[in-house]
Amino acid sequence: MSDRLGLPDGPPVRVNYFDGQLLSADDFRTEQHYHRSMRYLHNRMLHGSGIVDGLDVEDAGGAVLVRPGVAIDALGRELVLPESVHIDLPPEAAVEEQTGWYVVATWEEVPSAPVATGNAGAFSRWIERCAISIRCTAPEDDGLVLATVGAVAGIVAGIDASVGMSVPR
Repeated sequence: MSDRLGLPDGPPVRVNYFDGQLLSADDFRTEQHYHRSMRYLHNRMLHGSGIVDGLDVEDAGGAVLVRPGVAIDALGRELVLPESVHIDLPPEAAVEEQTGWYVVATWEEVPSAPVATGNAGAFSRWIERCAISIRCTAPEDDGLVLATVGAVAGIVAGIDASVGMSVPR
């Protein structure tokens, strides 16, 4: 991606279909890439990154609970969390002095629906999902901060959700 305005490195390229054309998996990947790239560009340029709706972070004693919601990361990818996620504080939070943590949402894709072919490890689907983690440092470019959490002796002492930027609607 070009540094200038988050624009792609080159012009968009899409498949030109015609009757009688022999299509390969590469043609379909190119088609998907075109539509995904254009959607991500739209999200980055018109909406920016941040929380679209939900993704509230709540105190759960020695853990946090992240409620369902949707966000857009810095690359324009949609982070969709369909169900609440419960995450324990890391063992390093069990000290007597207060420690600070970042609740972070990241985009990931995971292979799904394995198929029997001559190629080992082949699968027919990708699952795009929102992963939630607790980190001791803020993400540089691979995640969206939903909240900061203060912890004392392994228990949540406070949550600041004001750090989680919202996307204007």
